[in-house]
Amino acid sequence: MASDYDYLAEDFLTGLIPEEKTRLYNDLLALEEVHKLNQDSSYYTFKNLKRIVHRHSERRKRTFRYINSYDKELVIHQVHEQHFFKNNYCIHVYFNSKECTYLFIEQLLTMLKAPSSPRIRNFQEITI
Repeated sequence: MASDYDYLAEDFLTGLIPEEKTRLYNDLLALEEVHKLNQDSSYYTFKNLKRIVHRHSERRKRTFRYINSYDKELVIHQVHEQHFFKNNYCIHVYFNSKECTYLFIEQLLTMLKAPSSPRIRNFQEITI
């Protein structure tokens, strides 16, 4: 699965212009920080009693949407869920309308953090 994400991430990033890559990188860094703080946390609250009637409610906190030059779309939703009194935080990642795991975001960040080296031509000496 990780190798699939490698290919998808590389394919997506090649279609982005440098300004979009920079914006994506900054958004993913912010998302990573929030995810580290909230990934294993849940809490109980009694102040939103109106939503308890619905048993399950979901509110999007933030949405990121990117489309590259090949019309491939990346959509990331930060979601606050409430089941009765229990509150959770989660992230939904969709690439071309297919749901992916958080590993895809990690792979994108890894590729964006890697230094981009310009292509260097290797010249081979020819002896006559």
